This record gives sequence, structure tokens and C-alpha cells, in this order.
Amino acid sequence: MIFVDTIYFLRFFLKDNQKQFQTAKKLFQQAVTGQLKLFTSIIVFFEVYWVLKGVFGDKDPKVFSILSLILQMSFIQIPQRDILQQSLKNIDFYNFDMEDAYNAIYALKNKTTKIKTFDKKLLKKFNHYQS
Repeated sequence: MIFVDTIYFLRFFLKDNQKQFQTAKKLFQQAVTGQLKLFTSIIVFFEVYWVLKGVFGDKDPKVFSILSLILQMSFIQIPQRDILQQSLKNIDFYNFDMEDAYNAIYALKNKTTKIKTFDKKLLKKFNHYQS
């Protein structure tokens, strides 16, 4: 198993460094053909999200498109992929922040009935998901 860090995803999708893009592309191609097994973390996914927001802006469709493509990379093990996919749909449809959408969905998946937070936006989102 090979862990894939944030920069590999960024170089592959942004193509801002051709040498690193080619290296990342080769790694992903090897995984697609079953030569390698890859995995990443939720932290990496969020780091990609935060970097893309900085590069393109908060609501640029490219951010959501790239994140969606990452989640479609079935040859990479991504923990809680289903929660990340639901979160991504909700930030796009309901104009939520990825972090809040993820936390609300994660809490509900774990059968939470209440959230204790000082973040009024998160509480509102959690209540929205419960209804």
C-alpha cells in the first residue's frame, strides 16, 4: 500500500508542474491497472479542498469538480468516501462549507441527535439534515 499525499493530487489536477504531473499520472495509471494499491486520508482530501479554494476562490465550480473527480478515483482507498460524497453534494447544492457539511453528516451517520457547538452555522446545518 502506498499513501498518496495532497501534493500528488494537486499536481495531477492543476498540472502546474509538468514533471510532478507526469510522476503523479504514472502512479495513478499503475494503480488503475492493479500494479499498485493506493490510499489517502480525510485530512488530505480537506487539504486539497482548502488549497483549491485558495487557488480558484470559494465557490468556483473547478473546486467541486476536482474534489468530485478525486472521490471517483475508485483505485484509491479513501476513508468515509460516502460521507465525503454527501458533503460535497451539500456544499454545492445548499451552499455549505465542506467542514460543516462533513461534520453534520458524520454526526448523523453515527446516530447523533444533538450537536454541542458555538458555531451557529454548523448547528443550523445539522438541524437542516435532521429534518
